[in-house]
Amino acid sequence: MSDDDETPIDLSRLLRNGSQGTGHGHGHGTEGAGSGSGPAPGETGSAEWAEALARTVAHLAAQLTVAQLRLRALGSAIAARGLVDPAEVDAYLAAQARVDGGIYLRENLGEALIDVIDVDALEHDLIAYLTSPGGGTG
Repeated sequence: MSDDDETPIDLSRLLRNGSQGTGHGHGHGTEGAGSGSGPAPGETGSAEWAEALARTVAHLAAQLTVAQLRLRALGSAIAARGLVDPAEVDAYLAAQARVDGGIYLRENLGEALIDVIDVDALEHDLIAYLTSPGGGTG
């Protein structure tokens, strides 16, 4: 992926640490303890947590790569034939992001990451990016 394809979202600020709590990204503080999604970093079982995190990230990266390749191939074929209006595609993308962005994000993150990522903030940033002029176009 080239620099032009990366989102301008600072993901490091979305990671939760001890001072931010381990909630589910809903602004409720430290509700994550005992939430059933495994121990947070620094708690007992951190090796299991790290393994689950690595496995989840690898799985999501693979899914993202497949989706990107398929969509870019489809988009290239359609654009080469002049079958779509780029502005209309941007409008559909923005609408889709507003309606389903948070749902897909939570599904794709999985339970292992819900406790360590501020999902609401990430959802907000993704929607803002995808609904801005030129957002999400590559």
